[in-house]
Amino acid sequence: MKKMKEQTRHIRRILMTAFLLAALILPSATAFAAPRTGTYEKHFVGSGADSYRTVVIKKIKKNKVVFQIQYARSYPFRESWTEKIKGARKGNKVTFSYKEAGWGYTGTGVMKFKNNAVKIKTTGTPGSDYGFISTSGMTFKLKRVSDSGKFAG
Repeated sequence: MKKMKEQTRHIRRILMTAFLLAALILPSATAFAAPRTGTYEKHFVGSGADSYRTVVIKKIKKNKVVFQIQYARSYPFRESWTEKIKGARKGNKVTFSYKEAGWGYTGTGVMKFKNNAVKIKTTGTPGSDYGFISTSGMTFKLKRVSDSGKFAG
């Protein structure tokens, strides 16, 4: 009987230690994957021109992210960017609508935070591909290139 009580205590200690370690480890693992402000970019190398898709994140709050999407192509030169976007955040997913500055095209999108990167997918109104903010429903992964975040325009 005494041996059984000791075994029960020992099992309780092991379980309590495991629980405490899990409580300490899990929050820190989440912190490493936390989204960060800054500039994220994807460089496309083409046969006749290079282009860049850029996301500049200014502010990240629990329920909202403030950012801008930019596009630039070397030849023939094209440049486009959105007005300031205020996206609705739920965890690592941000849903948003956008309007291109100058072009006036509109669309919607989804951005997901990944380790040191963001994944973005946008769709636009008919003709919005001309402004180049729309990804035509494709998802692009942009890597973090800087901690500064300067909006275009």
